[in-house]
Amino acid sequence: MTTSPNSPPPEPQERWSTVAASAVLMGITSGVWYSGSVFFDALLKEFGREYAITAGIFSMFTAVYGLSGVAVGALADRFGPRRLILAGGLLAPIGLAGNSLSPTIESMYLTHGILAAAGMAAMGYVPVSVLLTQKFHRRRGLALGLASAGTGFGIMVVVPLTQFAIDHVGWRLAYVVLAAICLATVVSVALFAIPRSWMSPSGQPDGVSGPGLLAGPSRPSWILASTFRSREFWLLALTFTFLNTPVQLTLTHHVAHLVEVGQSKTFVAGVVGLMGLMSVPAKITWGFLSDRWWLEAIYLTGVSCMIAAFVTLLLIGPTTATWMLYLYATLMAFGYAVSPAMTPILSGRFFAGPHFGMIFGAVNILYHLGGAAGVWMAGYAHDITGTYRAAFLGSMLSAAITVGCVWLAAPRRIRLR
Repeated sequence: MTTSPNSPPPEPQERWSTVAASAVLMGITSGVWYSGSVFFDALLKEFGREYAITAGIFSMFTAVYGLSGVAVGALADRFGPRRLILAGGLLAPIGLAGNSLSPTIESMYLTHGILAAAGMAAMGYVPVSVLLTQKFHRRRGLALGLASAGTGFGIMVVVPLTQFAIDHVGWRLAYVVLAAICLATVVSVALFAIPRSWMSPSGQPDGVSGPGLLAGPSRPSWILASTFRSREFWLLALTFTFLNTPVQLTLTHHVAHLVEVGQSKTFVAGVVGLMGLMSVPAKITWGFLSDRWWLEAIYLTGVSCMIAAFVTLLLIGPTTATWMLYLYATLMAFGYAVSPAMTPILSGRFFAGPHFGMIFGAVNILYHLGGAAGVWMAGYAHDITGTYRAAFLGSMLSAAITVGCVWLAAPRRIRLR
């Protein structure tokens, strides 16, 4: 097989092992993150505080995770993701273990909301996205989709495991278990599976030469300052913000909502695990199609699934047939999978380059601030109304706005080579 002088070379086989390592990192990060939905119910019972104050822990976690984006991206550009991931794999377990010692709900704002969040940011979404965006060209969407599928495995395994641990040893020791799993997994991956080499002085990945992935109108060499002046950056920021708001809101509060309407906690944890399982083929599918379809069409399809999931969730009650919960899990899996799978793909379509880490980190600030706002607003709305109905109805509107923002950004203008 030969390549033309103007085409990027085939991706070496060893890069696909990097995808597998990235999937493991995404799995452990998301598993710890979304186990917050089962810890949330346990913390409500332990401390007896308002929904908004308890949700504030996970809201701060999401905000700090997002606000770390530019710093994490800049460090990834400068030192490479490997060192950053190793540092995060040491810091995050400290915060998680610290949760088990928290005497009050307020102290968890420090241990979970700041320490664990900063560690997870250093080992998670931004460094993994930077690593794969710079290492892959022709099959970038597939690589990012496969890595993002690790999120589903993390939810499928870690969330039910966390609920099992809470039921049998209590929520405090459950946090210790999570800390141990996180430490062993991330440090092993960083030391033995992430490549040591990073960027050449030219700004290209080692062993890669030739032009970038994309062709089409105006492909500037993006830096952070010029990115802030671009229309595309702000449309992408709005897209990610309006999509991550309902995603984080739901994935944090849906367990509490389903238990509140009369479903079994153990069964609901299993439904969340099923959602994680179904999100695996969803993310791979979105990544595979992103190399072939208009990205606008993928967002439209995914958001339609998400809105249908909200409708299904609102119809569930104490006597609802089991298939309705399975339907919700499937629809939500394909709907929310658009958010983690497509965010680096859409960003890379416009801004791939030697400064992508810092640019992607800047986008992620708004992305995660939207998620943090959604988590807190759902708790506040519940305190006022006594239900999550208003929060889920607002989530439908927020998701729909996303589609309009993507079509205005028009990534279809930029052709894949």
